[in-house]
Amino acid sequence: MSHRVRWLTRLIGPAVLAYFLATSDLHRISSILREVRWTPLVLSLVLFFGVVVTKAWRWRRLIDALGMPTPSFGRATTLFLIGQFAGAATPGQSGDFVRAWYLREQGSALSTALFSILFDRLLDFLLLALISLAGLAAFLDVFPPAVRPVILVSTTGFALAMLIVVPALMARRSRRALLERMRRLMPASFAERLERWQALLDSLEIHPPLVIALLGATVAATIVVMVRIWLLFRALDVIVPPTLLVASAALISILQTLPVSIAGVGVRDAVLVAALARHGYPAERALALSALFLVLVIEQMLIGFLVTMRHPLGASAVPGPISPAAGGDNMPPRA
Repeated sequence: MSHRVRWLTRLIGPAVLAYFLATSDLHRISSILREVRWTPLVLSLVLFFGVVVTKAWRWRRLIDALGMPTPSFGRATTLFLIGQFAGAATPGQSGDFVRAWYLREQGSALSTALFSILFDRLLDFLLLALISLAGLAAFLDVFPPAVRPVILVSTTGFALAMLIVVPALMARRSRRALLERMRRLMPASFAERLERWQALLDSLEIHPPLVIALLGATVAATIVVMVRIWLLFRALDVIVPPTLLVASAALISILQTLPVSIAGVGVRDAVLVAALARHGYPAERALALSALFLVLVIEQMLIGFLVTMRHPLGASAVPGPISPAAGGDNMPPRA
């Protein structure tokens, strides 16, 4: 895919938003936003730190399981915030992988660091896919009949893929089998790279206590995210069934990772307009609610940007000691 085609693809989301704005009453959207209830909105903003702390702790446990030099909790939180900024500023949240380059500066193998972030994100996708699948019965009919088969097939397929891939990556034997099958299907150059990945990942063997810890942190972080979104609904006095709220939030989170938008612009609006229309809310209120979602994204980007400016990639070190128990003493000396 050419560079021009990739950028045109990323304009799909903004084009959808432009359509909604062109066919809606902008004065009414502005009026709805002026009536926002500040207490729920501020609480939703504050809870961002609950998400960061929970996910940084989970990522740190995964790093330790991979045998890499384990950052302190403070450093893991710092790197997670940097990833949040880079992810929100790039299509498909691909910038989140910048965390791997910070870990490489601390002595970790880049391939292993990238895998830690990939697996970290797959844990979120697994739970979100299951939530979306569970809420599909209550959510599917809000979309036009013509697109329902596509949504049903894509959501079910994504959930099944996560149910296969995530457990397969957890155990060494199934991971080897999965990578071996992938290697047979790939060109020689990619197969060699995949073989190197397999050698790097042979150290990963997730035992039951770690599985419980990772999944527990994933559930806890998802609950905090859903509470934040519920508070946004309350800020605009939007009342919908919990199943619809949770399913729509999960679907938005998944769609935001597709390279068709930046910061979820457009895809988030389409889901909210369709979901709220079923309960009698006009498109203007759905677009106002989407604007509050954007406020959360701006918060994430602003805090992450400030942290990134303080700890730029290539600096001598990110503050916070490496845990000696995790192998920090074995790190190569910096030049």
